[in-house]
Amino acid sequence: MSLDYLLPESLNKSNVISTLKVIQQHIAKLNHKINIDGSKVVTIDSAGVALLLELSTSAKFNNLVTLINLSSSIKELCQLYQINL
Repeated sequence: MSLDYLLPESLNKSNVISTLKVIQQHIAKLNHKINIDGSKVVTIDSAGVALLLELSTSAKFNNLVTLINLSSSIKELCQLYQINL
């Protein structure tokens, strides 16, 4: 079983720490997979990309987090930085 967590419309240096903490709390509390839905993200900066990269590659999130529905904003910035999520 997995739940979806919808990322905020803006994912940037002002909210990545709080977003990460919420995701970590969901994982700890619910103890099962979480789908991170990026469909609503309109604005994203390098801190937001770093958060997504951490979620997709970190061993502590391995098999617990799946990134889904990445918005065009996320895809474009990742392409610019040559990052594959």
